[in-house]
Amino acid sequence: MSKLARYTHWSRWLVRVQWLLLAAIFCAGLALRLELVHFRPVFEVFKFAGLTALGVALIGMLVFIWGLVKRHPQSRYNALWAVILGLLPVAVPLLTVGRSNFDVPPIHDITTDMQNPPAYQAVLSLREEGDNSPEYDGEEVAKLQREADIYSDIMPLQLEIPVARATELSAKVAEDLGWRVVALEPQRGHLEAVDRTPLLGFSDDIVVRVTEENGGSRVDIRSSSRVGISDLGANAERIRSFLSELQARAAGVE
Repeated sequence: MSKLARYTHWSRWLVRVQWLLLAAIFCAGLALRLELVHFRPVFEVFKFAGLTALGVALIGMLVFIWGLVKRHPQSRYNALWAVILGLLPVAVPLLTVGRSNFDVPPIHDITTDMQNPPAYQAVLSLREEGDNSPEYDGEEVAKLQREADIYSDIMPLQLEIPVARATELSAKVAEDLGWRVVALEPQRGHLEAVDRTPLLGFSDDIVVRVTEENGGSRVDIRSSSRVGISDLGANAERIRSFLSELQARAAGVE
């Protein structure tokens, strides 16, 4: 077989189609990250392009087998790349989120106080029509969080420092974590912030409530996603990072 024939085999179109689909996913994700479009049409692009890529990958597997039987190296090469590229839309989210987080309950609102969760105030004006409700869904959500082992470590933090100092320290931790602080009232023990997810830039809201308890402070935090049914563990991980860092810093000033 000539060199020209090898490089003009029709199976090359499998790879080209996969690159076009990946380009569509990337451009849609970039537009969402830059807040140029709403998330709903972007999700439709993700769904269509992702399913199509998987379909082309399946065809690629069949072409690879055909290439083995016919001893056609270029078709095997193209088919293998088509399969690899077709699995990327699945592999990237899996590696980014973590396989275990796909098993979390379908909730997007996590808090250290399920009986009396901190309430959002300042961030309400930043929300858009169609976003998830800022109101806590009560016992229905609390039960899902309480019964999931992955959330068993989400609990209030006790500090031996005054409320105002704990709130100010919370604001410093929030800023160092990359959150945008939108409300800070140290004397009242109130802090609100917004964080963006690393991959697609979704905005998640956070409220921290600090109250006096046993001569020190009790820190409660609530983190919730504006879009989506499940947060894939993102809010709980955010709370863990915040409380761990706050506890470490407070130990240095107590």
